[in-house]
Amino acid sequence: MGYRVRPEAYGEALHEVYDRMYPGEDTAGAVEFLASLVKPGAKVVEFGAGTGRLAVPLAERGLTVHAVDASPSMLDKLRANDPGGTITTECADIAECKGDGTFDLCYLVCNTLFMVPDAERQIEVLRRAAEHVVPGGHVVVEVYEPTGLHRYGRPFVQVRHLSHDQIMIDHTDVDPLRQLLVQVHSVVGGGKVTNYTELSRYAFPRELDLMARLAGLGHEARYGDWRGGEFTHGARSHVTVYRRRT
Repeated sequence: MGYRVRPEAYGEALHEVYDRMYPGEDTAGAVEFLASLVKPGAKVVEFGAGTGRLAVPLAERGLTVHAVDASPSMLDKLRANDPGGTITTECADIAECKGDGTFDLCYLVCNTLFMVPDAERQIEVLRRAAEHVVPGGHVVVEVYEPTGLHRYGRPFVQVRHLSHDQIMIDHTDVDPLRQLLVQVHSVVGGGKVTNYTELSRYAFPRELDLMARLAGLGHEARYGDWRGGEFTHGARSHVTVYRRRT
């Protein structure tokens, strides 16, 4: 049985705090890695672009960037971060957006693929990514490695510091049989509490490769980080590079 959620719900609920949720992300490393895969001035498309954390610096490097996100609020923030209007935007579900096969690179970062909580629709997202790029073009996926989480077996709570007067409390429950993650994000600050429940589906690396193959993509490389580190046992995440088969 598949699960459907409104694709725009995450961004609409969390756009105000999103840029402060992941302070440890290696943005510089990601930008350098992605730019190294294409020629100067190449066309690239980001699925789940959010507020433009990667899209904006890639455009500043001279790449032609197209940003896709289901949340109008996220895209409003992206456009505010791109005052020159160098990035084209598209408000769409990444499992349904149409591609014309003219991009050199499509990338999905920060667990975007897992936020589609259904295996068949995850394959469809990868198929849409393949449709966007030229034959031989790259599709890059960054996700967490779920082994430790899969074995954890009980709910747990984490706290994120968002600002001097605001925190986020994450209550996480894992369903290992269906590879589902249910997270309740509670933002506390300013005398109020707001909640959002996120449902996601994780996949193991070899499963991800099979899904990509079904979508018309061939595996090229897998790294433990954006700096090209080796992907080894115990790694918390990975960056996987695929190519569209001709």
